[in-house]
Amino acid sequence: MSTPRARRTSAPNKVLVTFLLLALSVIGFQAFVGPSVLPIVPADRPHEFANGLGVRLLSIAHTHEGGEHLVTWSVELHNPGDTDLVLDPTTACRHVMPPEDVGTPGSPMEHTESVVVPAGQVTYWSDSCPSPDSGRWWAYTVRFDDPTEEHRYPPLTLLGRAH
Repeated sequence: MSTPRARRTSAPNKVLVTFLLLALSVIGFQAFVGPSVLPIVPADRPHEFANGLGVRLLSIAHTHEGGEHLVTWSVELHNPGDTDLVLDPTTACRHVMPPEDVGTPGSPMEHTESVVVPAGQVTYWSDSCPSPDSGRWWAYTVRFDDPTEEHRYPPLTLLGRAH
């Protein structure tokens, strides 16, 4: 009589379970601490808003600049429309495990410069926030405001790990 073998969990299943747990922790954290920040997008997937504006995370990197440890997010913004988009970004960074704000706690960071995405083109944009070390899971929330108020964009949260 043979003994039953323990079932092994495959690597893709572990990644999926990890992502789901991280997403649920961010959603739960936001429900208790601040406004909802849906949609939540994994680092390897693009997101498209209702007017077609596309956002894709290109990289999350842990860097050391001027004696400060930072995590830097680089995103690609794609405008398939026929008019230029001027966007005013507001961002926030959070460690996912354990969930905590970094930078100015509880305060989104407004940027002084607008991001212009020409009609039918792609623009690249980067942002940084303080980071204690590499290898951490992050939730990076960005909200683009349209100064003309023609388009409305809900906050978008990107999940990923900085290396």
